[in-house]
Amino acid sequence: MQLQDFTIRNTRPGEVDEFIDILEEAAEWLHSNNIKQWPLGMFRNPTSRASMLTGITNNQYFTIDYHPVSSGTGTGVGEAKTEIAGLFVTNYDDPFDELLWKEYLLTHGRNWKDALYLHRLVLKAPYKGVGLTPKIVEFVEGKVQESGRHFLRLDCLAGNERLRKFYRTRCRGVGKGGLEELETVWNPDLGLEFARFERQVVPF
Repeated sequence: MQLQDFTIRNTRPGEVDEFIDILEEAAEWLHSNNIKQWPLGMFRNPTSRASMLTGITNNQYFTIDYHPVSSGTGTGVGEAKTEIAGLFVTNYDDPFDELLWKEYLLTHGRNWKDALYLHRLVLKAPYKGVGLTPKIVEFVEGKVQESGRHFLRLDCLAGNERLRKFYRTRCRGVGKGGLEELETVWNPDLGLEFARFERQVVPF
């Protein structure tokens, strides 16, 4: 596999159920490793599915395609079929992000909406460890610039130390270090503590 064999595009409405399947598989893997990041079945309920379709319509959902173009013959004979390698979501006005970030940023004279928030980044098992994360982060940083914002932000459960370490050390754009970890925050609605991360993409 080579990075040039992967492309990122907007998710299509007809792919919502495959999107849900990938997320549920990820949730099952997390639970099997005693990581309660996502409750099992949360993505299959009708409200969640409707919310995903809205996000897809608003171009907030992205699909990572794998197509080994470097091994194609150019004849159309024997060429590999494109497969979905992973997915992720970006947004800038989600109430969940407002709850996690608004108060903290106000105390530092900043606006929580001055960022794109990266969520639900999932790679299917065969495509983990091939170096896709920098490509994805670089893509999202481009979206930060296009949107006229300054920051990339994301979060995870504070108890998920494995993922926190990944964000600090390996969740990087091309040629960049990991994300800056800020202080954790308690979400009273969910009764959970979250770790928060950011990178300033565009200077003031």
